Amino acid sequence: MEQIIITGADGFLGSHLTDFLINKGYFISALKKPSGEVNNLYQYTSGKRNFSKKELHIYHGKRIEIPTNQKNLIILECDLKNRELLALIIKKSNPKFIFHFGAQPFVIPSWEDPVNTIETNVIGTINIFEPIKKYKINSKIIVACSSAEYGTTTKLNRALKETDHLLAIHPYGISKVASELLARQYYINFGIESVILRFFNQTGPRKVHDACSDFVTRIAQIELGLVEPIIEVGNLDPYRDFTGIKDSIQAIWLAATKGKPGETYNICSSKKIQIREVLKIALSFSKKEIRVQENTPDKLRKTDEDIILGDNTKIKRELGYNITQSIESILKEMFDYWIDYFQKNE
Repeated sequence: MEQIIITGADGFLGSHLTDFLINKGYFISALKKPSGEVNNLYQYTSGKRNFSKKELHIYHGKRIEIPTNQKNLIILECDLKNRELLALIIKKSNPKFIFHFGAQPFVIPSWEDPVNTIETNVIGTINIFEPIKKYKINSKIIVACSSAEYGTTTKLNRALKETDHLLAIHPYGISKVASELLARQYYINFGIESVILRFFNQTGPRKVHDACSDFVTRIAQIELGLVEPIIEVGNLDPYRDFTGIKDSIQAIWLAATKGKPGETYNICSSKKIQIREVLKIALSFSKKEIRVQENTPDKLRKTDEDIILGDNTKIKRELGYNITQSIESILKEMFDYWIDYFQKNE
């Protein structure tokens, strides 16, 4: 059985990718940050979210393996900054693909602790590539990067192309520029096959901490009578490019199986929608009268680009990518997910 490593496997993209690849029959080594609870892979731990050190299994001499109910999945606690442990896992797995999706993924925490963001995202990426180089492992690495790399390039007021300048405006964006350049450097200098994916706004069930998930989560709670019918929001004026998780997974797998090494692909819908319209659609799912409170201070970012819109021509032309989900269907799927979640967990 061919092996695959996914870093950040318990996150939004990583967990959906884990589901997808298990169904394809691969053996998955799913890496998650140590000590925290299992967030999105708990269906594979029989619903158990917290594990003491004594409950973990031994993996090649290290007590890092979370027990699962899935024969072709192991969940391993591993910090991306732990280069020795990452090297051990990569050497023992000898994976066909590494999906490097682990990161400190948020803008605001990157301002609050830029050192951790750089160490996790940049040094963590080096720690993935170095064992591949050292042990001469024949793996293809898919590196998750971000539209945040474009930064002030968004002022071009058009859909952003892979060839546009990268002018990131916060530590998170800068860390992703560095990760991308490192992946390219390892390919050029050492022949390690890597494909870079610049994700624009990806959303869907399990997503947290973006406008779509913030809206539908709160509205689902209101609909179930769990909270007061008030929703606090930030700036509703910007326009964003949202892609549903089903199309995200389609793009990721196309990149792995057909993507040209050393190349970068935008993962986006090439359609913009104002955040205000996203909220309007989400509100339409509830029968309750909901009061909206705009520009709540703790919902506002230090920097907030007016428009972020991607051009997906390259991945469509070269890999056959095709958008299948509308924003309305994505939001409704998310709303139904959270209704079900809160009914089961409250």
